[in-house]
Amino acid sequence: METTKSIRTIFLEACHEIANLLEDKDFKVLQKGQTLKKVSAGKDLYYEIYFQSSDRNSNWDITVLPHINIYSKKLKEWQIEQTGNQYSQGAVYSNTLGHISPCGYRNWNVAGMSGTIEINRIAELINKYALPVFHLFDNIQDAIDFLSVNGTRFNKYVEDSIMPLDFLIYYAAKEVSEQFFNNFIRNCSYKGKIISLYKELGVNNDINLNYSEFYGADKVKLAFINELRITL
Repeated sequence: METTKSIRTIFLEACHEIANLLEDKDFKVLQKGQTLKKVSAGKDLYYEIYFQSSDRNSNWDITVLPHINIYSKKLKEWQIEQTGNQYSQGAVYSNTLGHISPCGYRNWNVAGMSGTIEINRIAELINKYALPVFHLFDNIQDAIDFLSVNGTRFNKYVEDSIMPLDFLIYYAAKEVSEQFFNNFIRNCSYKGKIISLYKELGVNNDINLNYSEFYGADKVKLAFINELRITL
């Protein structure tokens, strides 16, 4: 008599199948397959693919929502020094697979007959869109050069993000960080909020780097403390 697999087992098997289909075979399988991790050649950065699921899973709908993350061990130490927040993670860049590919925000259902198709599709998207981002950061100078000109627009589907500003302040020359910062502001839909906050910071002696008045405000404060200029 065949034993019915649990939803959790089907989910983890899907994660393993995705890992087996990746072109880069250097990722280590962690958390029974839910997390894939690779350490960069320079040993400081590491890349993570995390398969989020849902507590609403059912036998006919088992969700996989892949996230891509880049972390730096040295940046984590610097962030803790800057913010006093012991929970800083050293995050360089994070996004969902959908948001760096043509899919937009979406998850994949690996249950049932279509499960294999969805697994193959996830692996295909990781190979085509996520791995090139990781490979860019294998050479930190290449990543700095790219970010200073293009921001986080790694391909035509990716929106610009202020998230790697910490990475640039730590690793790059000040003028490079300023270029990235100003490029982001120039094309940002909430440019006015950033400029207004910067003016307020000039007369505020109590700057809380662990509080954000709006998305990215903590990064704006970090830029101010590190004396980056807005030159628009």
